[in-house]
Amino acid sequence: MNIFLQVLNLIGTKNVIDVYPYTGNPNDDGYLTAPEWQRQINSQVDPQSFRDLYGVFVDNPGNYSQPRFIRLGVIFNF
Repeated sequence: MNIFLQVLNLIGTKNVIDVYPYTGNPNDDGYLTAPEWQRQINSQVDPQSFRDLYGVFVDNPGNYSQPRFIRLGVIFNF
């Protein structure tokens, strides 16, 4: 019988694996700060709410590696 514990990303580091090409950041595509889109953003019903929700949308978890992952198991060898 083998008992094992496997921990990946022990300290929970957010390792960047992909970025947006316009900014080079994993959580900002540049839309909210680009001057050419400010008029469209400010014409929304609630511009601040739009900015907040867009920020949540753009912060793609796929741009980061897997978070901390712990696996505990038992293997029986007959």
